Amino acid sequence: MMQIPTATDSQSAAETSKRSLALYLHIPFCSSKCGYCDFNSYENLDHLVPDYTPALIHEIELWAPAANNLEVHSVFFGGGTPSLTSLDDLAGIIGAVRERFVVAADAEWSLEANPTELSAEHLTGIRGLGINRLSMGVQSMQPGELELLERQHTPERVVEAVASARSAGFDNLNLDLIFGLIEQPMERWQQTLERILEFEPEHLSCYALSVEPGTALYYRVQKGLLPEPDPDVAADQYEWTRERLRTAGYRHYEISNWAKPGRRCMHNMVYWQAESYLGMGAGAHSFFAGRRFANVDAPNRYIEAVNASYEERQATGSGTLQQIAGGETPDAETLRADAAILGLRLLDGIDEAAFTVKFGVTLDEAFGAVLQRHLGLGLLERDDGRMRLSERGLLLSNEVFIDLLPEPAR
Repeated sequence: MMQIPTATDSQSAAETSKRSLALYLHIPFCSSKCGYCDFNSYENLDHLVPDYTPALIHEIELWAPAANNLEVHSVFFGGGTPSLTSLDDLAGIIGAVRERFVVAADAEWSLEANPTELSAEHLTGIRGLGINRLSMGVQSMQPGELELLERQHTPERVVEAVASARSAGFDNLNLDLIFGLIEQPMERWQQTLERILEFEPEHLSCYALSVEPGTALYYRVQKGLLPEPDPDVAADQYEWTRERLRTAGYRHYEISNWAKPGRRCMHNMVYWQAESYLGMGAGAHSFFAGRRFANVDAPNRYIEAVNASYEERQATGSGTLQQIAGGETPDAETLRADAAILGLRLLDGIDEAAFTVKFGVTLDEAFGAVLQRHLGLGLLERDDGRMRLSERGLLLSNEVFIDLLPEPAR
């Protein structure tokens, strides 16, 4: 638990975030749980929806005093499936954010969506509420692959959803795709990407399939019902993707993300640049005022905890944030490591001078031996005052990242 913040906390928060803030709002509900998904999402909890939105609005109100001197530049609705949220509920949440926080006039408002539930009417309503960036989970344009991933939509539904989004006025569209699928030949991945390029999305996120413990897909692989994904095939697909998207006019700016000029995801840049963000909703994570912390995962427990905190503040003017399940204040070594790992995810790499200004030590003073080893192995390269992953390093980034982590305490 943490103490409920007050306006007097905002100065230290402002210093931490350089007077800028991003908000993440988690909607955990799904019509069905995909077999590969390890996000904090749930199916068959529709009965909690009427109580969830008021609780989320209460949490927005609880946090607002701490952001008194900050300006919000991005708001991201993630999930789960935020596009399942009714227009009335979305309007209430967005209204609470605008009323309680200082939101920049040009703020990026993103909402994650599945093609299955996107009607033209709902999309028009979402756009009318001020959502100006739509992130759609397509994953594949192959029926068999969608079935493997336990996705509920068809390629034809993707075509309809994209057309409806464009008609509703969305001119900033991200499409999520997954490559390196089990038994996926290069040709099928190429067909998916070529079909997606016909939509001319402003942004593309292309991820290699990861079989995460606890998921249905992991269980099937562990039981021998499905083979492991082939990392060599995935590497070939990744390299082909980089070249194909380059020729299509996309800038590769983060390991798994490509954008047309001026269309980088502002919200995700906050994460990769190790800046401040507040996460609200069940299971949401935050990095704020020098602390990292997370809310309880279970939506029913989240609702109870937030409402109890809200009632306590209404009655006494103070109290604790009972929805926070745990957190830490990272030490200087951990903050440097986090900034280095996240910064190297960006194709621009780490600005070494800015790193020194922020942390008071040079990159070499912080990580000299590790940097020299991976420069020697050809996984890192250094030029023009920046440290970045090499072409080969993009394929083996985890080898670099693991070495940058602080040694565990003994």
